[in-house]
Amino acid sequence: MSSFGRVPLKTIWEMLEACAPGFSVQERPHNWCVFYKDQTYPSLPKGEHGARKNPGIEVGHIKRMARLFGILGCAKKHIQTLR
Repeated sequence: MSSFGRVPLKTIWEMLEACAPGFSVQERPHNWCVFYKDQTYPSLPKGEHGARKNPGIEVGHIKRMARLFGILGCAKKHIQTLR
């Protein structure tokens, strides 16, 4: 089953605070590099060009990151679109 849609970046940060305590983020020109324990997700996009106040991020990126960090079950509880 594939997922589609976009999730606001603010919601992703809230999910990571709940599901991946101690995570850290490094801002890059075009994306965010997210670190959790010994894993790195190097390509969380900043969103489309233009105003990036609270951009929508594609669900596929969030699922891929959650799987990598081993927090997919928790992430699904916080972001309904991942189901």
